[in-house]
Amino acid sequence: MQIISILLFSLTLLVIPGCNQGNVIPWKMDTSQVPSSVSHNTLSEGTSLEGLELSGVTAQEAQTMIKDWEGDKLAQNILLVYNEKEVSVTLKELGLALDFNTVWEKLWTKPGQRIESVLKLDPIQAHQILQEKLADLNRSAVDASYTIDNDQFVIIPAVPGQVVQIDAILDKLRNQSFATLPKQVEIPVADVAALKTTEQLQTLAFNGIVGEYTTQFNVKDKNRSANLVAAAKKLDKTLLMPGATLSFNETIGPRTAETGYKDAYIIINNEYVRGIGGGICQVSSTLYSAAVLANLPIVERYPHAVVISYIPLGQDATVNYPNLDFKFKNDTSSLLYIRTEVKNGMMTVRIYGKKTGKTVRFEQKIEKETDFQTIMRVDSSLPPGKVVQDQAGYKGYIVQTYRIVKDASGMESKLLLSRDEYAPTHKILRVGAD
Repeated sequence: MQIISILLFSLTLLVIPGCNQGNVIPWKMDTSQVPSSVSHNTLSEGTSLEGLELSGVTAQEAQTMIKDWEGDKLAQNILLVYNEKEVSVTLKELGLALDFNTVWEKLWTKPGQRIESVLKLDPIQAHQILQEKLADLNRSAVDASYTIDNDQFVIIPAVPGQVVQIDAILDKLRNQSFATLPKQVEIPVADVAALKTTEQLQTLAFNGIVGEYTTQFNVKDKNRSANLVAAAKKLDKTLLMPGATLSFNETIGPRTAETGYKDAYIIINNEYVRGIGGGICQVSSTLYSAAVLANLPIVERYPHAVVISYIPLGQDATVNYPNLDFKFKNDTSSLLYIRTEVKNGMMTVRIYGKKTGKTVRFEQKIEKETDFQTIMRVDSSLPPGKVVQDQAGYKGYIVQTYRIVKDASGMESKLLLSRDEYAPTHKILRVGAD
């Protein structure tokens, strides 16, 4: 008879107005909506919900008792712990609630038994409250960085970030009852890797000078010296990333009076004449020689039309903004760092990179020499018979220039860098008219 009563009771519940989706009795139910056949039914002796005794209690009374009991339970705290940090949060704040429909059905289908509560979780609410309360445990990763101090590559290590694994916390709260719900939960965190790691910068780091060259200049030529110093300063401390190409013209910029350059001797039509920016080619030529000695690939380079005195044949690199440029590429895995130094009539370019154990030198082979001519020009401003030399004479050459590379084992390789033809620089004399 007891089983029949239960079945009849269940059928009665299914037709109560307002029920939906198979719910037995809605959680908030007005007493007037509960038929007397249900509201005056009592739960069997021995029926309980965890520690809540429900023996002989009517359905109406049970609903109120369970609601109050749930409120007390949801006011309890769970302690979230990470190292020495403790965060207290109530079950209600976490979006936990009693799954009343499931519990209610169990109470009536398992009379006289102790029923365990069933909880449901609102993940959106739980995410929001945990993000708010645990926000200070999240930490953004800090990329590795570097600085150059006294020409040394100094790495500032990366700092990994940290993020709270909220989903892992929620997994510990799902499918629980009030009885089994943990009182304390260790806060799981995961490391967040930096985008630029210390290891990446160690690959990028340079560890010494890989190419260096020095040329001399006449400090008495004030304008030319000033141009040379200005260009050297713009080149100084240039950084070239792996795979990048350095353009001398782009690095130094236009050579005009407005950009601070002065008149000095330049070569036009194989003669030395006054022009803006004279002396800058000594900077590009010194850089070219340092780049060759650093065993770097040359992308673009042009020789002067005539022999120049400050650097050996085949090691010069003329430039003329924006038409003639000098370029080389960083084909290494490390950063290249360029330093220039100008003092006491000496111009030095040093290229820092990652040492390989290789040594590099130039080798020249002259194919042909051409004598210069002496050109006499009458100058009526000079006394008769007076002779003044305007330009010294230099031979012309065809020269082959090689790069010789010796590896750590002593093996050498030879690469033809260029075959340059230099026209003779004719001696020019001014002679007073008779």
